[in-house]
Amino acid sequence: MPVNAGAEYFVAEKKYLAAKNKEEKIVALQEMIKTLPKHKGSEHQLSELKHRLAKLKKKAEIAKKSGKSKPKFSIRKEGAATICLIGVTNCGKSSLLNSLTNAHAEVADYPYTTKLPEVGMMQYKDVQLQLIEVPSNFDKEMLSLLEMADECVVLIDATQDIDGQRVEMLKILNDSFDIIEKPYFFIATKCDSHDAKLMKIRGNYGYLEVSAQFGENLEELKELMWKNLELIRVYTKEPGKPKVIPAIALRKGATVKQVARQIHKDFLKNFSFARIFNSTKFSGKTVGLDYVVKDEDVVEIHAK
Repeated sequence: MPVNAGAEYFVAEKKYLAAKNKEEKIVALQEMIKTLPKHKGSEHQLSELKHRLAKLKKKAEIAKKSGKSKPKFSIRKEGAATICLIGVTNCGKSSLLNSLTNAHAEVADYPYTTKLPEVGMMQYKDVQLQLIEVPSNFDKEMLSLLEMADECVVLIDATQDIDGQRVEMLKILNDSFDIIEKPYFFIATKCDSHDAKLMKIRGNYGYLEVSAQFGENLEELKELMWKNLELIRVYTKEPGKPKVIPAIALRKGATVKQVARQIHKDFLKNFSFARIFNSTKFSGKTVGLDYVVKDEDVVEIHAK
């Protein structure tokens, strides 16, 4: 049985995804729970939301008791999703960020070059993804960035102790990153170096091997980032005109109703029907608000 959540629920969900701290997430989650339809088909989702809320409240209470101060910096979420890059010092985070985005982070061969978070926007198939380099001092203030992330990419330096880095990063993720709720994966960096332990990485871990210096496997890395976000790209168009770029990024299972809401509230209010264009033999068919859109669908909305 479908959940069939209303507009209020999706507004609250959007606030939750854009939240910068625990307090904002708690408020948004409470609204999501309040507005989620209560029936048999929504029992599992309701249980997950309540579990998530309880976990956040517990973390907020611990932070309050410890007298944790407000962050000295603020990063506004932009693009289709926010992805954090994290790893031990000098593992190649700045080089990778510069190679993937428009950022110009300082790169040097001494430890802890990056003192504050570096941000860049990565283009991926008509959507923009926000990448944040998390400094390797791993203090609470810097690790709070993981709370706003939709995904985490963990860099393992192929020239250093692989097992030691893995253990350290897993501890940080378990302490600071909600791994139940958000995806993360490991990659091996500096794979162009003569000191890289490639056979051990390939044989024992299966990490994607990348080289920012030579651009090795960077496109594969982008694909992996996008795949783990579990998002789809949906385009819109006006009758007789080409599709609009950039695409709208939505969760898998999204409907025409959510597409219309993303464009403008009047499209939903005055909705008549939509036509779906894609690479299938059914391209151009007429659908209603409940139609589930697929990746790369082009939606043409007709209003009354």
